[in-house]
Amino acid sequence: MFKCDQLIYIEMQKTGSTSIKSLLSNLFHGEQIGMHNAATQDQITSNKYIISSIRNPWDWYLSLWSFGVLGDGDLMKRLTKRNDSRLSHELSENVTLWRDLYDRGDNVDSFRKWLKLIHNPGNSHFMGEGYANTAIVSFCGFMTYRYLYLCCQNISELINPGLISSYTDLVQFEKNNCYISFFIRQESLKDNLCKAVEKVRPITREEKELIYGAEKALVSKRRFLISDYYDKESIELVRSRDRLLVTKFDYSPPQIAEQGAAQYGESATLHPRQ
Repeated sequence: MFKCDQLIYIEMQKTGSTSIKSLLSNLFHGEQIGMHNAATQDQITSNKYIISSIRNPWDWYLSLWSFGVLGDGDLMKRLTKRNDSRLSHELSENVTLWRDLYDRGDNVDSFRKWLKLIHNPGNSHFMGEGYANTAIVSFCGFMTYRYLYLCCQNISELINPGLISSYTDLVQFEKNNCYISFFIRQESLKDNLCKAVEKVRPITREEKELIYGAEKALVSKRRFLISDYYDKESIELVRSRDRLLVTKFDYSPPQIAEQGAAQYGESATLHPRQ
C-alpha cells in the first residue's frame, strides 16, 4: 500500500497499481508499505481517505495470464515451480500442464483452457493465498476473492462454513465490510486519479499535467484484441464466477469477434485433471 497523511492506497494486482503508486509518490509525501496488502483495523478506523483500484474482470484475467506468459507473477510461479516446498505433491505432478498453458501470448486456446482451470474449484488449492480455505470457492472467482481480501474487513468470515453460502450472502458481506471510499478504474485511470486527489485536497494544473502526461508503467503487447481471446463459454464463466464485481462496477464483457483468433493458436494436447 501507499500511505501518506491524507490517504491510503490499497493496491490490487493488475489494476494499474504500478502507475498509480508512482504518481501518488510524486503528488504526496508518503511511503510504500508492503505490496498488495490490506489495511489494518487501525488504518480503517483512522480519518485517512482510503482508495483502491479496479479493472474489468474479463480484461483482468487476460492480463494475469499474459503476465505469466512473460514469466512474471506470483500465481504463475506457484503453479509452475516443481521444486517449491509449499506446493502439494499433486501440483508437482501437474506443473507441466500449467507450464504448457503459459506458452505464448497469442495462443487463444491456451488462455481459454487456463481460464477454465483457474475457475475450477478443484484447482483452488494450487493457487495459494488462502483461496482454497474459504467457504465461497465454489461460487466465487479468484479476482473477486483477491478483491474481498484486500478491500473488506472481517475477511475471516469467508472461512466459516455456512456463514456465507450463496451469492446473496456474499453481496451482503461485501456491502457490510468494504472499507474503500473511492475506486480508481483502470480504464479511466488518469481521470479517476485526479478525482481521488480532489477528494482530499485541491489539485493543481501542474499536477494534472503530470498525471495526464505520464506513460503507462506496463504496456501490453498482445497480438490480438481482448475480444479475440474470449468465446461465449469463457465470457459466461467470468460473468458467473465474478458476478459481484461485474454487477457492482457495471462492467460489460468484450464483444466477441465474428471470427475468433483461436485459429492462430495451437490446439493443446493436454487433458487437464478436473
